[in-house]
Amino acid sequence: MDRTKELLLSLAAPPPHRCYLCESECYTAEDGLCDECRRILKLAISPTPPEGLDGLSAGLQYCDELGPVFYRFKAKERRDYAPFLAQFISIPEEWHAELLLPVPLHWWRQYCRTYNQSFLLAEYVSSRYGIPICQELLTRIRSTPQQKKLLGKQRLRNLKGAFRAAPECKGRSIVLIDDVVTTGATLSECARTLKKAGAYRVYAACVACTQR
Repeated sequence: MDRTKELLLSLAAPPPHRCYLCESECYTAEDGLCDECRRILKLAISPTPPEGLDGLSAGLQYCDELGPVFYRFKAKERRDYAPFLAQFISIPEEWHAELLLPVPLHWWRQYCRTYNQSFLLAEYVSSRYGIPICQELLTRIRSTPQQKKLLGKQRLRNLKGAFRAAPECKGRSIVLIDDVVTTGATLSECARTLKKAGAYRVYAACVACTQR
């Protein structure tokens, strides 16, 4: 190809980027996905909120292809995934949300991971909606085995007494921010703890959820 023509084509075409889902270098759209991966993902339609929550918003239906994405985000220090994943989180206007609350990690787990992935997501959501983050409202006071290794009822028992809410949550409308909702046990326990301390409404917004 003529060098001048090659240069003109390179200027006209967008530069290739890695697709966040398949990690192949290709021409991606603003959402960070290639055309093939975009066809794989499905939107979550009216997800059922876990017990204790007043509402749940989820952008995507969880699928096997999303597993490696969340693994890289949480276990491989791929913080650059935060804006990509946060774009799928939405806060309905009718919630009248006052505060965003990232689902907390136990201090030791956060120390080992070096960050809380839910807080990174909350930062982008806060910037988009103008809703402040108040992570001090809920603390994880007991370290527990990872939820993914347990069954449904075991997950509920595992989390009993794992959180402590601050009195400042009284009368507030709070939105919990998390990455994935599976059984919903963690969100249920968070909501129960917050409402016991006087929270008015507790919702949750996440990137993806399993079908319930």
